Amino acid sequence: MWAFILGGSSGLGLATAKELAKKGTDLLLVHRDGRIATKTFSDEVEQLMKEYSIKIKTLNVNANTDEGKEQIKSWLGSIEKQTIKYFIHSVADGHIKPLFSNETPTLSEEDILYTLNSMGVSFVTWSQWLFANNLFAPKTKIFSFTSMGSQRTIPHYAAVGAAKAVLETMCRYMAYELAPYNISVNLLCAGVVPTKAIRVFPEVEKFIDEIKGKNPYHRLTTPEDVAKLLVALSSDETTWLTGQVIPIDGGEGNVY
Repeated sequence: MWAFILGGSSGLGLATAKELAKKGTDLLLVHRDGRIATKTFSDEVEQLMKEYSIKIKTLNVNANTDEGKEQIKSWLGSIEKQTIKYFIHSVADGHIKPLFSNETPTLSEEDILYTLNSMGVSFVTWSQWLFANNLFAPKTKIFSFTSMGSQRTIPHYAAVGAAKAVLETMCRYMAYELAPYNISVNLLCAGVVPTKAIRVFPEVEKFIDEIKGKNPYHRLTTPEDVAKLLVALSSDETTWLTGQVIPIDGGEGNVY
């Protein structure tokens, strides 16, 4: 059985890949990296294959272009039907800008629509394509990652926050419509995670210090924290859990 991960070379996607590898799950990893990052990622892939005796296939492509989508679909054409057991959508490709400012560039309509499609709508459209092509295994688990930015304001996060709100709405509808096929759909709502994406925020060090002070554990959420919970929820015995947004933040969201 395969795990298909969109955005599998870093952050939450890579951490999830590593945890699934420990279970002996074969991996299909789509990523978008430059030459140096790809070399580091390739080394990690080689190590995982050696350590856990699994198959890993990778594709370095932009999943948000028509050409990239066609390449991924062609690449998945060699996979046997009904063998993708896990679909993890971990795409972090959006615009971090204010809506209104006299000092810095603001979100354009194109910026907003791109972010909504990249980080929200594509969760649905890839699930639809996998379903239509009979690639989902029995009791497939579909996951993506949301954040408190869908409900609360974070500086310059409007487009991404809107995309996360799309994810949460679509998760409920997908779970409802896929339940007759014994496929579950859930989102993990992580606390603030120290990934590359967070570095684009204004006054990021101050922001990180504030979150650490607020969190009961006085640290940020790690990708490994999130991945371990995802894998714990990936058992065939947890199909009854579906359509949910599940917090994984060390209690951060409970503190004002």
